[in-house]
Amino acid sequence: MIVVSIYVFIIFNIHIVKTDDCQYSTPEGIFDLRTFGYKNQPKYKNVAASGSPFLKFSFNGCFPYSTTDTCKNAAACVTDQITSTDMLIARQVNRKFTYAHGIITIVYTDGAASTVNVFLICNDTESAQAAQINDNTYLFNIESKCACPGKCIYTPDESSGGLTGGAIFIIILVSAMAIYAIASVIFLRFVKHEQGINLVPNRNLWLQLGHDSIHGVRFLVARIQRRNTYEEV
Repeated sequence: MIVVSIYVFIIFNIHIVKTDDCQYSTPEGIFDLRTFGYKNQPKYKNVAASGSPFLKFSFNGCFPYSTTDTCKNAAACVTDQITSTDMLIARQVNRKFTYAHGIITIVYTDGAASTVNVFLICNDTESAQAAQINDNTYLFNIESKCACPGKCIYTPDESSGGLTGGAIFIIILVSAMAIYAIASVIFLRFVKHEQGINLVPNRNLWLQLGHDSIHGVRFLVARIQRRNTYEEV
């Protein structure tokens, strides 16, 4: 009921701005639709449908996502829990942005008959609702602080919900080094019966590496000092 009331209100107080970008200018500041989406997965999943207990909706701002063969490159999809089937109802193309009386509205289509109206309400409390108005019209009502223009800044690491390849490599490398060090200490202590500094794995190698590093630094310093002396002369 709340969603339908907002829909009627917006229809009579509408100001439309068309853009292909995910950032929109408003009198209160920049609104960034990317803060309402993740890459490759919907930020809003299993959203309950008002008046339709067997329907569940998903929505993602800005970035297309795919969950099944019938929900590909989507902005929004609906799942019928009785038949366990998904249907694409909106794509991330030809969005129509509206800002009126502090309420953001984004209108999507599926490229055919379906239309999805997404209402974004500025609120510190996070919530999401959905409704099917008729066979081809759907509504989302999302309350979030990020619906307040200028309130949220998009950061790629948060919108993706995962770690980068470099971060994963570093974690694996550090973990492998830690496991090697612990296993070596246990082996040296309980099998070789070593103690003290002898518990350091490959101690002679590390000592030699430190020795060579010191000589390398001394060599570089000497070269620099000699060069400075020639320049003064």
